[in-house]
Amino acid sequence: MAFQRVARLEEIPESRGHCVRVGGLEVGLYRVGGEIYAMENRCPHADAPLHEGELTGAVVVCPGHGWEFDVRTGWRPEDADGWPIPCFAVQVRDGEVWIDPERPVNLRRR
Repeated sequence: MAFQRVARLEEIPESRGHCVRVGGLEVGLYRVGGEIYAMENRCPHADAPLHEGELTGAVVVCPGHGWEFDVRTGWRPEDADGWPIPCFAVQVRDGEVWIDPERPVNLRRR
């Protein structure tokens, strides 16, 4: 599968996530420093929707139990030995956001 259009750029706020559905997958979109990041919208601890969490800088806090994830990498900032949440390549074209949901870009060990 190739890139798919998922949102308009103006739909993605600065201070929290925006949830989109691509097929059966929910993806959180985040605006950090003028860039857009896409990360699977499910906390691995309790399946809480991450886009509802507080976004501080590039870190979103899970609204369920407070786990933190860097939306740029999918990794927990304090857990270098963990496994990241899948993140997806993003393109912005003419004010529209496109992602490739078939190929996570971060599922290699650091």
